[in-house]
Amino acid sequence: MSSSTKTTQECWLCLRLTHLSLNSANISVDSKLPAAITEQQQIRQCNQTATRAGIKTGMSVNHALMLDPQLTLLERNPQAEAKKQQDLGYWAYRFTSLVSVYNDHCLLLEIGRSIKLFNGLKHILHLINNDLTRFQIAAQYGVARTPKAAHLLSCSDQLCNQQLQEPDMLPDRHLAECFIAALDIETRVIDQLHNCGFETLGDISDIPRAELGQRFGASLLDYLDQLWGRKADPQTGTTPPETFHASADFAEPISNLGWINQQLDRLLHDLQSFTTQRQLICRSFSWRFYHENNRLLHTVTIGLSAKQNKFDTLRELTDLKLAAIKLEWEFSSIELSSSQLVPMQLFNDDLFDPQPDQQQFNQLLDKLTNRLGDSALFRLNIEAEHLPELANGRQHVVEETAATYRVVEHDQQANNQKHQPLWLLETPQRLAQQRLTQNKSQPLYEGPLNLIHGPDRISSHWWAKLQSRDYFIARQRDGRLLWIFFDRASRHWFLHGLFA
Repeated sequence: MSSSTKTTQECWLCLRLTHLSLNSANISVDSKLPAAITEQQQIRQCNQTATRAGIKTGMSVNHALMLDPQLTLLERNPQAEAKKQQDLGYWAYRFTSLVSVYNDHCLLLEIGRSIKLFNGLKHILHLINNDLTRFQIAAQYGVARTPKAAHLLSCSDQLCNQQLQEPDMLPDRHLAECFIAALDIETRVIDQLHNCGFETLGDISDIPRAELGQRFGASLLDYLDQLWGRKADPQTGTTPPETFHASADFAEPISNLGWINQQLDRLLHDLQSFTTQRQLICRSFSWRFYHENNRLLHTVTIGLSAKQNKFDTLRELTDLKLAAIKLEWEFSSIELSSSQLVPMQLFNDDLFDPQPDQQQFNQLLDKLTNRLGDSALFRLNIEAEHLPELANGRQHVVEETAATYRVVEHDQQANNQKHQPLWLLETPQRLAQQRLTQNKSQPLYEGPLNLIHGPDRISSHWWAKLQSRDYFIARQRDGRLLWIFFDRASRHWFLHGLFA
């Protein structure tokens, strides 16, 4: 495949987070109360209600308060903005495997290979727009064949709306209409272009490349080559972590149960969305409640015994656990986290029988475990051991590991288990034996035993004390079947199990 053909298959979407400072403070653009983000005693961003009051970006804080004394002012938090941008990058991973954080307020998505998967460009843009609306995130869109072109087109609100209405037309022809001031180049170069009378990208498109480079530098040529696709513009993708973390911070300590429940619902919805998008199963999650100065008040860990990622189940188990500790104190933040996330493919479903009874049983186990404690209930577990007396173990019903769901290969050990009884003695019992020859003996248990199957040899624990055994199925005179083995080291017979 030629490079030109590969380039035409690429389609880049730029999400310009126009009000990231506001949104990272959990303030939507269309919120009813006037609010603004300040930086160095100036207005950096404000919502629509504040704008209607005459407040603008760059205005002094005192001037803004004169226009609207009810204005809510919050200092800019760059760390919160970076966190919000990163979280949105992880969310965008559900639409494409290549998501790049661009500048300090943009995301670049390569969606060329996702268009067919999501039934067309119009549909994928519709899904993204719906999610951002639900998240109360303000953004403008740019769709083009190169990353820098998509970024440039996202600067115009008019072009953004046009692309949402007619997304199937990649608007390369609109690039010429973009203003020079929107180019992602040095401010010095933009000023030089303006001084020469250039206002739009179309004004410099007909100027010879060599003359542009001589007058404005090689950096402008590199930018234009990447903009038009004449030069590669590789982007570094972000990979979401296999852990989840989200929090809700309050301006002052609260104890209002209604407001607390609202934040619990929001955080659980975020966890459910995270696991769904990443195709993960949550095995446990933890709530942490903090007082002022990040002083930890209480930690609540909730385990899940099976695939129960539904919001209603998560909320019911949370209520059950919180009811036992009684939230009678004030706190300033709530944190929800989960590091016990395993891939969904480790869980097998029955195509024809969804087993609703099993699901109800798992829900009962989770309720009992979270009410009585993690150490109250156990289940049988197969250990990774060759010796039969060590192969059976027990574990907590809610096991915080994916090891329980690993695929077990059918090796020689698995084949040997076909001839093992379910009832094993806790400790192998030494049998009497009758010597037949110098190297051969017959085991005795209420009389001579007749060997009818075997040997199945098990050799293990060479790193500690070598165990080498030959297992047999033996029949007594009354027809009862026993599982016995011959210890090749001690040259003795042992009874290990009884068949039903």
